[in-house]
Amino acid sequence: MQTSISSLLPHFRTSLISFSSSPSTFLVLHTLPTTSPAPSCLPLKSLHILDSSFNPPTLAHFRIALSALKSTAKTLKPQRLLLLLATQNADKAPKPATFEQRLAMMTLLAQTILDHYHSTGSSPPSPADEKVAIDIGIIKKPYFHDKAIAIEQSEFYKHEASGEQPQQVHLLGFDSLIRLMDTKYYPPTHSLAPISGLFNHHRIRVTRRTEEGNKYGTAEEQDRIREALASGAREEEGAKREWAERIEMVEGEGEAVSSTQVREAVGRGEWAAAERLVGKRVMEWVETEGLYKKEDEVG
Repeated sequence: MQTSISSLLPHFRTSLISFSSSPSTFLVLHTLPTTSPAPSCLPLKSLHILDSSFNPPTLAHFRIALSALKSTAKTLKPQRLLLLLATQNADKAPKPATFEQRLAMMTLLAQTILDHYHSTGSSPPSPADEKVAIDIGIIKKPYFHDKAIAIEQSEFYKHEASGEQPQQVHLLGFDSLIRLMDTKYYPPTHSLAPISGLFNHHRIRVTRRTEEGNKYGTAEEQDRIREALASGAREEEGAKREWAERIEMVEGEGEAVSSTQVREAVGRGEWAAAERLVGKRVMEWVETEGLYKKEDEVG
C-alpha cells in the first residue's frame, strides 16, 4: 500500500501546480476503489463530504466518516464520500506537511475507511454494499458555503441521464459547527445570510464532543446551538428557524483527537502514542516520510 501511495505523489504534485493556475475551483484527484464508476453514471442521492486540513488525518476523521457511511448503509445506495482538502484555508497556513503529503495520507485514510466498512458486517459484502466510493479532492474556497457552490458548479457529481446532483451532507465536528455559525467569518455585514444557500439545499451532520471535561459541555449543552436556531434566537444575525431541521446531531465515538496532538507527539518521538491517534497506515507513512519532526515548524 505504501509503495502504491508513493507512486501517486508525482500525480498529486503536478495536479496541485496546474490546479493553482487554472480557473477551476474544485478538482477530484483520485478515487478508491480505482474501479469505481464515474459519478455521472450513478444516480447519487447524497454525497457525504468530510472537509479538513488533514494535517495529518486522525482517527477522529476516520470515525466521523465511517459513522456517516454506516448510518445510511441500508437506505442509501450507491454511497459516495468526498475527502476534501482546501488549498486556501480561512484559518490555517499550508504547513508543516505539504499538500501532496496530506493527499497521500487522505488516500491511506480512505483505504482504512473502506476496509473497516466492509469488515464490520456479519456477512460478506453484497454487490450493492460494495458500491461505496471515496474521492480525494481539492478546493480553492475556504468557507463551507462557497465550497458547496464550487462542488455543484463543477458538475462532477451531476448524473448524466437525469441532470440531477446529489444533496451534500457536510460532516462536521462540533468545533467546526461553531465556526460555521460564527458571524466573524462573513464580512463585511457579519451576518449569517451568506450561508443560507448551504442550508437551503444541503445538510449538516455534526458529531458532538463527548470526552469528559470538554469545553463545549454536555450533549444537551451542545444541542443548544441547534435549539437556538429553531427558536428564532439567531434570526437577527440572518439565520432562519428551518435551518435547525437541516442539522443532525450525532454522538461521538472514542476519544477526541486533534491533528495538533499528533504533531506534538511525533515531535517528542512518542511514536506509539501518535499511532493510537492516527492508526497504523498513516503512522507508517509519517515515519517513512519523516513528517512532523521536532524541528519542523508546526502551524
